[in-house]
Amino acid sequence: MNGVFPTAYFGSIAYFQALVEAQNVSIEAKEHFVKQTIRTRCSILVSNGLRYLSVPVVKVNGNKTPMDRIRISYTENWQNDHWRTIESAYSSAPFFVHYGEEVKALIFSKEENLMRFNEKITNTILDWLSIESVTREFTTEFANAEHDFRTFPFDNRLDIKKYTQVFEAENGFIPNLSILDLIMNEGPMARKWLLV
Repeated sequence: MNGVFPTAYFGSIAYFQALVEAQNVSIEAKEHFVKQTIRTRCSILVSNGLRYLSVPVVKVNGNKTPMDRIRISYTENWQNDHWRTIESAYSSAPFFVHYGEEVKALIFSKEENLMRFNEKITNTILDWLSIESVTREFTTEFANAEHDFRTFPFDNRLDIKKYTQVFEAENGFIPNLSILDLIMNEGPMARKWLLV
């Protein structure tokens, strides 16, 4: 199946499930920027509940800026906030010791372009989980597709098979967080949640 997807910052479990199912993926590069979506934010579980991490951006042409021209803003030190939050949330997770430093390196990589930054993250995650079946390319014009996932609510609390979460005792199980949550808790076995 072919599908058109938005770019994603540490995309949700549902996002990665859909990528794996589609296999032939076009990442929409020519749509206009949509704020407060998986394009620039992810959700993780901390001791007192859900926490959203958002990447600040610069829209070169205002609201009409295509996604492939969105730049990451470094006027504020968001990387430190993201890393401290992730470290606090997952330092006691079983697989933090295996992936933590690579996550930190990704966050502090100083990539200027949002899509390239997100693509670097997605590539790393697919490598960690040994998923080679997904081919991805950027669109060169606004795409029309039979399977259009650009407006799909990937960050909604969709039904995801339960796994053990670090702060589950305090918050109950919260489904469909960032793929980081699944990887930090399940490690390479996280691929079982994606290959459904």
